[in-house]
Order: sequence, then C-alpha cells, then structure tokens
Amino acid sequence: MNITSNIKGQLAISKVELRALELGFIPSRPLYDTRYDLIIDNSKSLRKVQVKYADGKPSSSLGAVIVKLSYSNRKNKIYTYNKREVDDLIVYIPKINKLCLIPKDIFTGKRNLCIRIDKPKNNQTKGVIFAEDYYW
Repeated sequence: MNITSNIKGQLAISKVELRALELGFIPSRPLYDTRYDLIIDNSKSLRKVQVKYADGKPSSSLGAVIVKLSYSNRKNKIYTYNKREVDDLIVYIPKINKLCLIPKDIFTGKRNLCIRIDKPKNNQTKGVIFAEDYYW
C-alpha cells in the first residue's frame, strides 16, 4: 500500500484520539472542513487541536523534525495559524512514536516548527524546542 500524506494525517489523528481517551478526555471530529482537526473535551474546557504528522527532516540536522504549519493559495498568499483558530498543536513523531502537545504561543504565526528529538551536538538550548519538554 502506498502511504500517502492523507493516510499519515489520519494515522496521527487516530494516535491523538487514542491518547486523549487514555487520559480520560473526549475527542470529537468536526463535521466540516475547519482549521483544526479535533476538539478535545478535558471536562474543564473544549480545546481546538490541529494535528500534524512530522517525519520531515531539516537539511542541517539529523536529530530534529520539521513541522510544516503554513499553506499557500493559488495566488501564493501564505497562511499560518492564528491564536483564534487553534488552541493547541499536537505533533505525532513516528521516528520516536511519541506525541508532543505544543501550546499556541509557540506555533501561531510561524510557517514551520523545528522540533529536536536529540540533543544538539553544540549543546545549544536557547530557542530550541525539545520534544521531551512537550510529550503528551
């Protein structure tokens, strides 16, 4: 079977739904196309969640994955997520079989997100998003 980006996206959503249920939350899918993939009811609030499958590798690092957050329309206008559209980003990283919950202050307005799954060789920590800090 050819693993398409659509299948990868559905796999990531299924992983998030399963994890939400394990944590005692109720996941729900919207009926129509929206800027988010799931609504998660944690009994205190409803959270709009965008789910991404992250197997993209940046050219400069083997220990990180790139998450594409933007898209462009036919007129090449680039769209990113804003704070009203999505509450959280949950990224499935198949290389380590983990989910990372990224708060909106980190990803809104950005085209891409680089998530480190290994420590940098130069020990840089400033401005680095470490996957282990966001495991869900």
